[in-house]
Amino acid sequence: MLRKISSLCLLLLALALPLSRAWAAVDPNPFQNREPAYSKKTQDLLDEGQRLMQAGKLDDGVRQLNLAASLEPRNPYILTRLGAALNVAGKYQDALDRLRRAKRLGAPAEVVLGPLLDSMLSLGQNQIVLDLFPDPPADSQSYSAGMTLRARASALQVLGDSAGANAAMKRSLAILNDYDGLMTAGRIALLQGDLDAVDEQINAAIKLKPDDLDAHMLKIDVAMQRRNFKAGQQMADRLVADNPHSLSALLMRIKVYLVTDRADKVEADVDRILAETPMPIAQYFKAVILARHGNPKAAWDMAHSLPKEYLQVDPSVALDVANMAIAAGYSDSGASILNVAVLRFPWLLEPRLVLADLRLRQKSAQYALNTLTMVQDSTDPRVAVLFARIAQMKKDNATAQKYVQQAIAAGGGEELRSMDKEVALKSLRDYSATHPENRLFRKQYAILLLGFGELSKARAAYEALLREDPVDAVALNNLAWLVVQEDPARALGLAQRAVKADPSANNLDTLGTMQLNRADLKGAVASLQKARDLQPDNAQVAYHLALALEASGSGAQSMAMLQTLVKRGGFGELDAAKALLASKLKMVAQTGAGQTSVGR
Repeated sequence: MLRKISSLCLLLLALALPLSRAWAAVDPNPFQNREPAYSKKTQDLLDEGQRLMQAGKLDDGVRQLNLAASLEPRNPYILTRLGAALNVAGKYQDALDRLRRAKRLGAPAEVVLGPLLDSMLSLGQNQIVLDLFPDPPADSQSYSAGMTLRARASALQVLGDSAGANAAMKRSLAILNDYDGLMTAGRIALLQGDLDAVDEQINAAIKLKPDDLDAHMLKIDVAMQRRNFKAGQQMADRLVADNPHSLSALLMRIKVYLVTDRADKVEADVDRILAETPMPIAQYFKAVILARHGNPKAAWDMAHSLPKEYLQVDPSVALDVANMAIAAGYSDSGASILNVAVLRFPWLLEPRLVLADLRLRQKSAQYALNTLTMVQDSTDPRVAVLFARIAQMKKDNATAQKYVQQAIAAGGGEELRSMDKEVALKSLRDYSATHPENRLFRKQYAILLLGFGELSKARAAYEALLREDPVDAVALNNLAWLVVQEDPARALGLAQRAVKADPSANNLDTLGTMQLNRADLKGAVASLQKARDLQPDNAQVAYHLALALEASGSGAQSMAMLQTLVKRGGFGELDAAKALLASKLKMVAQTGAGQTSVGR
């Protein structure tokens, strides 16, 4: 496959699991022994509600707790339980209302403060938390001080103050070095990208609660963040095997397989959850699967009815759903979702970039400018390119050129592909000419030519790059594709050199395709199998291997792979895979009919 230099998405895991949120983890009922005795009827309702919640039947559990609260409407302990359950069910505003009432009715801080802060943080009220719950005195060692510092750490992190978050979390753990505190510290470290610190906090948490799922799920998140996808899948499979009745474990496994683009492995589980226990996260997962199947309208039809609160809790969910809306043609709905994400998570760049790009496509330069004002000092080349596009739309060519130069200087030449073709190519060509010592600019220029369809010029650029560096794997790989029609023998040689320089799955895929083109079926199967071993979830590599197997006479193995790929969907050559599978199935049917006729 053609290889391009592309920037990694800021959000590696674009799928959130609200049952294991990234903010302050709070035990819904940390001081159960402080509760007074209840009537038998009330206690039965509370017990049944707790049982249903643990079984994942959140709405039914909340219903039982509501009945208990109706029997004793002025009991702050029951209201606190109900509020904590509503938090788990994702109904944060309802939870906050109940918890505030419980506080007014005299619920002690040890019972109500944690769930109350959890509701506020989940609603994105980060600045309000900081305003209403100021930094406790340095000598305070109370439970309230520990919980306040924990919440402040979460709020500060969301608002982009990592140093303040770490300081508050350190003080909190000195007071409350409990499981939930360690998990919160781990989640904050994960958001900061400090994976070694996450490991340290998880290991300490597991010592306190070896069988609690949250810590093991966070371990899976760390594996995924490290891009160790195979390990993440294995850990998720083991988690479900060890906890077969846990909805949280099953949802985590679904999340992992969706992140690794294997919706086919979990779609049946999502459908079953939706049928048995309709819940927002399953609805969201189903929308993601539909989007992966290339059906944006169906994805948006599923996602647009998600509760507003669910979209507002996690920016990655908001970004996913906004992209579904945009892909389905509902740009205004997408912009509305992104506006809320930008407002609630001002430090996060990705939603802001998507929103600014959307505003430009809507010919709203001023709205795009307003979106980017807060990040105008960013060194990210994508920001500079967006400012350049805004200036272009305003006919301010001098300012546009200034930002183009900034983007190139920051190593973002490839980002110019979203600009006018002539401006982008001329700018990068001129900049490269004035910086002849820097190969990166010339490599980006070649990729830009390729992206704009200037194939003969791209070929000349790659030829020049290889004269300077004969073992440049990217140049060798891309040039192989550019010459394959004219000179397939040379293309094969270039692909072989690319693999020798860098035996990556991408380069092996190219080599296998070139070998198949030259009728070296054995070599093609071997190369493509190696590529698949390196990237077992890469659908394009699997399809090319299926082609090689078919050509080499392994029709049954090829058909099995094609059936899996077609069921999986969501890759560039899906239509070709469907056509090949249909022809194979037709041939099988005709062969079967012929054999039956002969038998007669």
